[in-house]
Parts: sequence; structure tokens; C-alpha cells
Amino acid sequence: MITLPISSPILGLLFLFTFAICFILFYRFSNFLPLDRGRELAFDGDASKGKRTSAGILFVLPVCILSVLFFRLSIESYLYLLLIIMEMLAGYLDDNSKKPWGELKKGLIDLFIACLGAYVFIYFNNTPFMFPVLGFSLTLPPIIVFVFAVALIWGSINVTNICDGVDGLSSSLISMSLIFFLAVSNKMYTMEDFSPVTTLFLAGVLAYYCFNASPSTHLMGDAGSRALGVLIAITALKSGAPLLYIPFAISIILDGISSLLKLTVLRVTKYKSFMRNIRTPLHDHVRDNLGFSDTQTVLRFSVLQLVISLFFYMLI
Repeated sequence: MITLPISSPILGLLFLFTFAICFILFYRFSNFLPLDRGRELAFDGDASKGKRTSAGILFVLPVCILSVLFFRLSIESYLYLLLIIMEMLAGYLDDNSKKPWGELKKGLIDLFIACLGAYVFIYFNNTPFMFPVLGFSLTLPPIIVFVFAVALIWGSINVTNICDGVDGLSSSLISMSLIFFLAVSNKMYTMEDFSPVTTLFLAGVLAYYCFNASPSTHLMGDAGSRALGVLIAITALKSGAPLLYIPFAISIILDGISSLLKLTVLRVTKYKSFMRNIRTPLHDHVRDNLGFSDTQTVLRFSVLQLVISLFFYMLI
């Protein structure tokens, strides 16, 4: 096993190897995956019927295994991989359940994993949070860090899951988020041994993108989206500047939080007029109300993500 910086040529070769392995798995070994049943309330939801779903298991699990085989990881990183696998398995079981799991059940599972992730982060890290755009760092009490980390992980799981509704959308936005966090970690010398793990996950997501680009044949399902939500949150925490999650995942946040906000207000206040003219998530609104094609939706959300990410990266 080896320890590698992000700029290592060997890591580049492992990146290509991981991409190839995941691509072959999608191309040759996806027949066991279940077929999607369609999305009843989603715009054009019937279009996903018959596609292979739960495809997240074909890159999340292999990347975790390859990371363990290739890299000399800390106990902390092993625990993060375990949490990602746990979320992947929960999503896979939900994808394959005859009766989809309820929101309460999934929310509690997400909260449990978020709490575990926050505890692991606090236990192994006692470094201040950096605010590189503003040029200072701040040491926060552990309880505040715990609450923040739980909210970040839980929120990331859910907005990433909601964003997975258009061919190529979530995979393109997730790829950009991981790329910018890797760039920041290389610039600020953070993330330690979790940086090469994130690099291999990027390879897995890109391999999946080859089969998810419109018109797609594979959908990552909850097995992929929820696991990647954990990954992005952990990557943000380990970057040392977790608030960069906002600009580096802004399209994912806006798309997902629109649904969470509308649903929360409706259930808590029963106020049905709130956001009445906005269909959620936003990727359904722009396709149904504004007439965007799937390709236009992916491109414009991606351009927004790229412009904002580049802007904030240049300020660091």
C-alpha cells in the first residue's frame, strides 16, 4: 500500500485504472441491477422506466475496495469509507424494496450516518475551520462543529439525492464539486490521505457518466446519490474549509433545497401557496415550466456551477 500526493503520476495511473474497471463493470456486469419503475411525481418520470438502476453500487463499492487495496489509509479514512458503504447499502435496499421506504425511515438512517460521520471527524481532527476567501481561520467548540458537520452531511445526502433526476445532471455537478475540492486541497495542503480516495471516486463517477449521459441506460439510484452525498460532505470537511461546500455545490444545493424548503413549509404550516408557481426540484421546473430540454438543463446548471466555483477558487 502507498501514500500518494494528489499530483503523483502513480495516482494518475490509478485514476485511469479505476475508470477502466468501473467502465467495464457498467458495460459487462450490470444485468443483475434492477429495472427502474419510473418516478410518479417527477416531470417525464416514465422516461426512466426500464433503465438499470442502483448503478451506484457498481462504482461506490469498487472504489472503496480499490482505495483499501492501493492506499495506506488512516483509521479515520477507513471509517469514512465504511459510512459511505453503509449509505450505499441503505440506498440499494430502498431501490430494490417492493414498497419504497418512507421519508421518516430514510431520514433517520441519514441522520444516524451523519452523526457517526460528525463524531469521527471531531475525534480525529482538532484543526480550525479555514475561511480562505476572507483570509482567516477559526477554532470552534466541538459541539458547534458536531452540529455543523451533522447538518452538512445530512443536507448533502438529501440535496444530492434530489438532484439525481435528469440524465447526466448529478454526475456532472458531482464531478465538478470533487474536482474543485481536490484543487483546493492541493492548494492548501489539506485532506491528507482522503485526497487520493476522492480522486478514485471521481474516476468512478466519470465512468458512470458515460452510461448516464442523455439518453441514459443506467441510473445511480439512491445507492449512488446518497453515498456520494456523504462523500462530498466528508470531502468538504477534510478540505479544512467546509463552507466552500456552498459555492462548490451551489447547483446541487439550489436544486435540492427547493424541494426540501417547499415540503417543510407545506407540512409545518399547511400554507399551500408557498412557492406555488415553482415546481420542485428546480430541474423539473425549468423543463416543465420553462421548456428546457434535458441537455439544456444539464448544460445550464453545469455552467452556473462552473462559473461560481471558478470565481471562488480564484479568490483563494
